[in-house]
Amino acid sequence: MKINPNRIFTIGALCVFLSFFACENKTPKVNSQMWLKRKAADKVTYVVDSARLRQYQHIADSLDIIPVLSVTCTDPDFDVYHSLYHHGIAFESEQMAYRIYFDKKHTIDVYAKRTPQLELEQSLWYPNDEQLAAGFGDDVLRVSGAIGVGAVKPWNGNKMVHIEKWQSRTERIIERSYNRTVQEIEVKGWQTEGKQVDMQVRYTQYADRRDAEVEVFLSEPLDSLVTGLQKLPLKSVPETDDPDDVRCSAELKNSDLLGSWGMDWPVEDTIKYHKEIVGLGLYVPQQYIQDYQEDKRNIMFRFKPLTYMKFYITVVAQKENNPPARNQKDFFDFLKQWREELLLEDNRKQ
Repeated sequence: MKINPNRIFTIGALCVFLSFFACENKTPKVNSQMWLKRKAADKVTYVVDSARLRQYQHIADSLDIIPVLSVTCTDPDFDVYHSLYHHGIAFESEQMAYRIYFDKKHTIDVYAKRTPQLELEQSLWYPNDEQLAAGFGDDVLRVSGAIGVGAVKPWNGNKMVHIEKWQSRTERIIERSYNRTVQEIEVKGWQTEGKQVDMQVRYTQYADRRDAEVEVFLSEPLDSLVTGLQKLPLKSVPETDDPDDVRCSAELKNSDLLGSWGMDWPVEDTIKYHKEIVGLGLYVPQQYIQDYQEDKRNIMFRFKPLTYMKFYITVVAQKENNPPARNQKDFFDFLKQWREELLLEDNRKQ
């Protein structure tokens, strides 16, 4: 059966609004949000998040931002990345938070919690001194131009590159209920492989889970699409003068499972923000994998030329009060167990 992502979006968009009423008397266990700076409102097309505007008018006024459910840009020269307060959609469970950069990279960044709780509505991804002192988490990864954890990118035969030459780009929140949040990147009119292709990448996170499910929808199959994990350099050892000298603390490379363990903290202030040791995980079912690829900064799987793919991402941070793994070996064991659990879940759904 061919999946129509546009129809799914129409149904999903309705769910965003209906979920506010259906979950009125339930305490949310997930969250998603996107904030557009008011000064950029005339440069893009957007849908206001009316429920959040009513609830967080004080935040919107103090930071001069608008809570939105979707943003679409048709001008390739306009800087959407800096026009969104935390640079794209951020979504979270009580265990882990992610954000999707709204630029040519579409990289997935990570915010780890010390204590399981929802935090983004208060910290807006950037916790202040009082929140940090109270035990809030924060951004634990410097992704820069790398693939982050589970971004979907083109492969040029030698390295991962970014998504460019498009007609429009959109980020949207499809659903935000008390136990599930669904968000999506869409690129229309993407010129790649001599074709003009539409692509949607959908990220779903459930309550009580640190991982996220990712689905990719394509209007035409592509042979050069990859996903993967960034290598985590050993910042604790002297580095050479070569800017491309990236040494990973540890990597796991199985036929359908990738892991990366190490540290690449996002800020230089290591007094206020500690050096972060994290584990990144990716599981792609075998039926979607064409081969393994690697460049200086990333380990990746290249997808088969299909119009639908699905995979999963997860993260463990050593800063958590009770992480499921505190060292490389335990983390890679955790990933193998996680993969087995996902296989069982998928088998039950069939």
